[in-house]
Amino acid sequence: MTERSTPLRVLHLASWYPSDAHGTLGNFVQRHVEAVGTVTRSEVWYVAEGRSRVERRTVRGVEECIVYQPKSRWPWGLTVTRALLRLARMAERPDVLHVHVLYPAGVAARWLARRWGIPLVVTEHWTAYHPDQRARLPRARRWAMRWAGRGADRLCPVTEQLGESMAGFGLNAPIQAIPNVVDTSLFQPQARATPPVLLHISSLVDDQKNVTGMLHAFRAVRDQLPAGTTLDIIGDGDPRPHAATAAALGLGDSVRCSGEIPLSEVAHRMARARAVLLFSRYENFPCVIPEAWAAGTPVLVTDVGGIREHVPVWPSPSDRGWCTPSEDPGTWGTALVELLQHAPDADRLHAHSEAHFSIAAIAQAYLAVYHQVLGHG
Repeated sequence: MTERSTPLRVLHLASWYPSDAHGTLGNFVQRHVEAVGTVTRSEVWYVAEGRSRVERRTVRGVEECIVYQPKSRWPWGLTVTRALLRLARMAERPDVLHVHVLYPAGVAARWLARRWGIPLVVTEHWTAYHPDQRARLPRARRWAMRWAGRGADRLCPVTEQLGESMAGFGLNAPIQAIPNVVDTSLFQPQARATPPVLLHISSLVDDQKNVTGMLHAFRAVRDQLPAGTTLDIIGDGDPRPHAATAAALGLGDSVRCSGEIPLSEVAHRMARARAVLLFSRYENFPCVIPEAWAAGTPVLVTDVGGIREHVPVWPSPSDRGWCTPSEDPGTWGTALVELLQHAPDADRLHAHSEAHFSIAAIAQAYLAVYHQVLGHG
């Protein structure tokens, strides 16, 4: 690889990103951008809904430009495209353009990559490419995603399975899966809570996360778990429906539901937990899985999306936990009972996360992609 005297300049266009409009939307995108920012000069642009204004700041070495636009009669995708193209009029030409999630920022990304004559890299997190999800997309959105994606020099989905779905969607650029990133300096093993605490962290959207199904599965095996075992359910969605379900199932003394907590508290809760649980109907590769491993905690999740690329399938021997079939509470419950019978090797789990999902690992993976699309030796 050719050595450079100055770092590459990378402009990131984000379709999802934390802002005043939604403080956690796309926080996994932000982590990717910040990881890349450790080895490049990185700037990110994002268009959010709100009173018209532009906010610029530098966060952990990344220059952020967030443009707020009010709703109008125009489709949101067109509003985003126009705002990003306006920003580009006075911008310095970067070495690489990197778009995170193709809709709605992808159309502007392809235009700008053409205008500047630079490579376009796409990172994708969205489950919408999967065959059972595509029909939910409006026709105009499908067209925009295909048009933008076909201008890419490299597609970087967070799982290989998502890459296969993107190819089936009609995108034909070379694919290299790069997973989500974990701050392994924040997520560290700690002493476990006693009695055992199980932890679920998600958006709490039942259609995807199936918290209701998880509660039913937990109730079925609660009496087989160590005395006093509790399940904490935390998320940036509304926890009240799940608290009501838990009470209706007679789990009021075993389940605690709460709203969003800071990332530092997430790391603490994960390290104290005996296992991190998901019962999702569809996913790609949720950040909470490698975060749990970095905290020294195994996982019990469902075999959906690209999860099995990283999580062993029950009942394979594993110290990282297991994935079980979706919508199969019996198998999930049996695996949970088995999981709690063995103490995890926290240091080994942390080392695994460090090797595969750390800031340094993901930064180097993207840096290699940039040099490849630039044609560096």
